[in-house]
Amino acid sequence: MASDPLFERLWNGSAPMEEWTAAVSDGAITAVADGIITVHTTYFCGSVTAIRTMEGLVLIDTAKPDTAQRTLEVIRSWDDSPIHTVIFTHGHIDHTSGIAVIDAEADARGVPRPRIVAHRNVRRRMERYVASHGFNSIVQGQQFNKPGYVYPIGQRQPDEVYDETLSLTIGGERLELFHGRGETDDASFVWLPERRVLASGDFVIWVFPNAGNPRKVQRYAAEWAVALRHMEQLRPAILIPGHGPVVFGEARALQMLRDGAEALEHLVRETLALMNRGATLDAVLHAVKVPAEYLAKPYLLAKYDDPEFLVRNIYHFYAGWFDGDPAHLKPARTAEIATELARLAGGAEKLAERAAILSEQGASRLAVQLAELAGAAAPDAPRIQAIRASVLQKAIDGESSLMGKAFLSVYQRQAQERAG
Repeated sequence: MASDPLFERLWNGSAPMEEWTAAVSDGAITAVADGIITVHTTYFCGSVTAIRTMEGLVLIDTAKPDTAQRTLEVIRSWDDSPIHTVIFTHGHIDHTSGIAVIDAEADARGVPRPRIVAHRNVRRRMERYVASHGFNSIVQGQQFNKPGYVYPIGQRQPDEVYDETLSLTIGGERLELFHGRGETDDASFVWLPERRVLASGDFVIWVFPNAGNPRKVQRYAAEWAVALRHMEQLRPAILIPGHGPVVFGEARALQMLRDGAEALEHLVRETLALMNRGATLDAVLHAVKVPAEYLAKPYLLAKYDDPEFLVRNIYHFYAGWFDGDPAHLKPARTAEIATELARLAGGAEKLAERAAILSEQGASRLAVQLAELAGAAAPDAPRIQAIRASVLQKAIDGESSLMGKAFLSVYQRQAQERAG
């Protein structure tokens, strides 16, 4: 395949992913191999790969609610055959929601709806989303800055599930599905051995692995690395990430997989080394860092998740919820602590003023802690809440990860509202 100038600039770090997102925003086809394309509409929507077979199309993932229709239209501009099988690489809505549009098309054409194949835990995930619908809506709204967001539930569940591996032959095309745990416990990656094409799902996402999201269920950094090592051993010639552009050439595909695995392995190894010596979460969080050479890779930038969040997630995977601080075993209410500290400091306003000074000095973490205590001690004091909002804004400005910015912004808006 001829070299793509934009891809080359993404690979060497001279172009941001936002430029690529703008370039594909109307729906773009990447010709992966003979009879295989990948469709993108935005970085934030999972890639959708279509494979032409003698029995109809096989799709790997289906897009998210607001891009599913356009994605299907782009696929139809390439091939109008019935869709025979859909593979969900995992149960997140940016990979599963498009099935509603696909089913509606099949119904309108009077042809059977496609079979859905996925790991067994996709069904459990969909059931959990129903059980925690209110909370999940709140969290998604916070993470993506969409107040009032309602998480879509009710997607059609898989027809065929598997546990560890599944071999499919559809219309002469052989596909191998492998289960792994990483961002989710229901993840699959898809290998086309005759083509040496690998669809990684969200094990590869063109940013640092998303294994630490602060408000989501347990994620699996160590097993994510194991899955990447498995993919590396397959030696793909073409790598289709779950998000971001397709990677052509064995050398680059292997580099991407290897670098991601090494970065995760480092975090797990260093976290466990400290834990095995009895370190508390506080000590681990401030000691374990990703080597700078990994974070400098254009496909491992900490723009979405934060490696520090991964360290916390790794700690809790092995240690449970208690962080080793006896004050946190059965903690006092935050408002009580805040009121007592404000009294000792000479009033909540003193705490807030000190937070503002620390913020200006660049001590953002300590500033936010004091500002939140001041705000909890005096939730209805406009001046204190205004200082709190200012301190949080400074923290947001200094935060590199989308998640860090998003969650801090939730409380910054709250402070602004209370400040009037």
